[in-house]
Amino acid sequence: MILVWMYCVYLTVLLVPNTSGNDCTITNRSRICWIVECPGSNVHFSINFKNRKLNVTCSDKPNFELLRDQPNLRSLTFDQLIYQDCQLPVGYQSLLEFLSAFLDHTQLSYIVELILINNADLSANVTLDPPLFVGLHKLQTLVIDNFAVSFDKPLPLQQLPSDVNRFAGSILHQLQEKQHRQTIAEGDWEMNIMPNGLVSMVPNLQMLTLHRNNFKQVEHFAKLPSLTYFNISSNQLMSLHDEMFYELPNLTFIDLSSNKLSRLSANLLRMNKNLNNFLADNQNGSGLVLEDKLFADLRRLIKVSVSNCKITTLPECLFAGATGITFIDFSSNKLQSLPEHLFRGLSNLRWLYLQNNELMRMLPDTLLEDVINLRVLHLCYNKLTMLNRHLLKNLTHLEKLHLEHNQLHMIDVDAFTSQTESLITLNLSLNSITLNEDNRDVFYSNEAINITSGIIFNTLNKVQVLDLSYNAIVKILDPFKNFMEGLRTLDLSHNLISHIEYKDLLFPSPNIDQVNLESNKITHFGFDRSRIETHHRLPREILLADNPLNCDCMSYPLVTYLKAISYASKSVLLKGLECTQPSKLFGLQPQDVQLEDLVCEIDTFTEFCPAECKCYKRAVDQCAIVNCNAANLTRVPVIHSPSNIGCNFIELHLAQNKLHHLSNAGEGWNFVRWLNVSNNSLITLSAESLPEMLELLDVSGNQLTEIDAAFIVKLNQSTLHNISLALNPWDCYCENQLLTFVVDNVARITDYYTLQCIDGRPINLATLKELCRTITLSRLYISVAVSMASVGCLLCIWLYAKFNLAIKVWLFKHNLLQWFATEEQIDTNKRYDAFISYSHKDEDFVSKELLPRLESEELNFKICW
Repeated sequence: MILVWMYCVYLTVLLVPNTSGNDCTITNRSRICWIVECPGSNVHFSINFKNRKLNVTCSDKPNFELLRDQPNLRSLTFDQLIYQDCQLPVGYQSLLEFLSAFLDHTQLSYIVELILINNADLSANVTLDPPLFVGLHKLQTLVIDNFAVSFDKPLPLQQLPSDVNRFAGSILHQLQEKQHRQTIAEGDWEMNIMPNGLVSMVPNLQMLTLHRNNFKQVEHFAKLPSLTYFNISSNQLMSLHDEMFYELPNLTFIDLSSNKLSRLSANLLRMNKNLNNFLADNQNGSGLVLEDKLFADLRRLIKVSVSNCKITTLPECLFAGATGITFIDFSSNKLQSLPEHLFRGLSNLRWLYLQNNELMRMLPDTLLEDVINLRVLHLCYNKLTMLNRHLLKNLTHLEKLHLEHNQLHMIDVDAFTSQTESLITLNLSLNSITLNEDNRDVFYSNEAINITSGIIFNTLNKVQVLDLSYNAIVKILDPFKNFMEGLRTLDLSHNLISHIEYKDLLFPSPNIDQVNLESNKITHFGFDRSRIETHHRLPREILLADNPLNCDCMSYPLVTYLKAISYASKSVLLKGLECTQPSKLFGLQPQDVQLEDLVCEIDTFTEFCPAECKCYKRAVDQCAIVNCNAANLTRVPVIHSPSNIGCNFIELHLAQNKLHHLSNAGEGWNFVRWLNVSNNSLITLSAESLPEMLELLDVSGNQLTEIDAAFIVKLNQSTLHNISLALNPWDCYCENQLLTFVVDNVARITDYYTLQCIDGRPINLATLKELCRTITLSRLYISVAVSMASVGCLLCIWLYAKFNLAIKVWLFKHNLLQWFATEEQIDTNKRYDAFISYSHKDEDFVSKELLPRLESEELNFKICW
């Protein structure tokens, strides 16, 4: 085992060019750590005062001569020394004497732990000579790691003082002459055979680490009563002697990992009653066999880890009497079955790892009946198909259950009833589970599957993480939404869910964080928010990527909701949702889709859509779209009422057909608001042919030459506000009312700027003026003359009215226009015709001659006298 020193901070010492004569200085001085810099020496010092550890690390070729007589170095106090990447003394010089050139001799002689790491690379022809450890009287732990060395001389343990107390480490006893020759490989201490009695002269040894060497064979250790820690991992061991650990009664830790062991004898640990931890993971041989009762009666045993060893079977009494075990790991082996009573009596077991095996069908009912305190159970990556009600019955404290990557298709309805108040994590992903709310069989992969009822989750009130990804689930069941009040994460990704509703995403758990619905078959997302449980809430995020979402009319509520959230700059809960249908919306996020593009195709068997056409329903305005484009039609098909499919009006497309005239066809004709008959063969348009509710008309690309007056009146009186008239052979002459209509309705003509006469002239005000110039002048002259005559007449009438009598008298007097000024007309409204004024002298003349003459029948004057 490599012991690693954990520093309070990461320590680095800057290297500067050789500046001989400069003193070492203390930098980064703190209460816990110091860094000492010695320029030019290529030696770095860091000390941790809390643990009293000194680290000496070299780089390149260190120059120890520059470190002599440095007071800052000799003042360092420490109990433990890490000597890394530095050269070792040669000859018979001890490490104490070698380092005393710059460190305090007394401090060095009292160190209790020495770690030598990678020292051979910088040591020329180095050997471990006997004097190397002379003077280290208090040394308790010695670790030599990554050390390529030859053993040409007796090993130094002979030279250690006889009163060494509690000395520990990977120190080797004297090798016999036949074992002197060793193969040296870069970075490893390559000894092939570790002989009997290797460390017998160190009876107080507590820790022995032989990690990362090349041992292929180890005999038993003799008389090491104090040894508690033994690590011989990462070697090439293929077998162990039955009595290897007999004289190591106080061993508490054994690590045999990363070797090539093929068998562990039942007697191997017989004398190790104090053993706590046994590790034998990653055996690279053909397959490890554990003999029956290997761990029997080891009542202090706590942890057993034998993973990745190609084990195919386990004996039933393997753990008999080892009642103190809390941790067992048999993962990544080749187990196909387990003995029924393998874990009998292991009531203290907390962690059990059996993943990555080949366990098949169903585990024995009583396999786990005694492990009543089990907290974590890993059965993932096996071949289990069923989970019965008995297996977990006694596991009332189980917190984490991993069953992912099996072949489960049937789980008993009472399988988890004992975990109501304990289970926190349940992973059932990568199975064949098909949940439903009834007891019907379902079919999956062309085989009948016994259904797993969704009520298995009803009692799991404490579950926080539920993973059901990679199964065959078709809907979000009520137990997720009504019972699991502790749920935080629900993973339903990679299932067969095709439709979800808004209410499916409301959970009773106040802490629901995430629902994963990625990679399902979700085509529609019902978003009816009218029925919402007030005590339920949405997750903080809902993952929906990689679903074939159909952005049609049924997605209208979803899109409007997402647009509202986007406009309000709020965080969108639905993550990764994209349209895959229809093709023109592929890749768009729903909130980026125009509402007018959300349409649903209407089946032809409904009593609405003509057989020659395709029909759609648009949600934003409840419009029925009838698309009969390029259907080779010669007549307008019968149009049914849009109320048949719950719509208010119709958008009718008849472009690219062979229509010669429009006909009022069907009860739905007058519900047409948008009518496109472009690129047909229309010659005339009559007012009666237009639907009453028409708002948009496209007759471009036909054979129209003019429009009659009745049609113009209809256009002016209707709600029509978008008209397309281009690409027709319009006859342009002054009397054609089309020109005037176009000029007066520019805002309503959508293709006004492309309108042309048959001769290529644009239809606009300039063309109209040019065509109507002569007629316009004549009309102007006539208008002026008529106006002047009218004024004259009015003047004459006024003069006559004002001077009527005078005019008539003058005319009568001058005998002009006698028909206009007769005497009767002049005397109209007069009482007398003459007035006689005379003197009394003429009275007889007047009364006897003049008056009778004037009043005679000939003259008949009325006389006032």
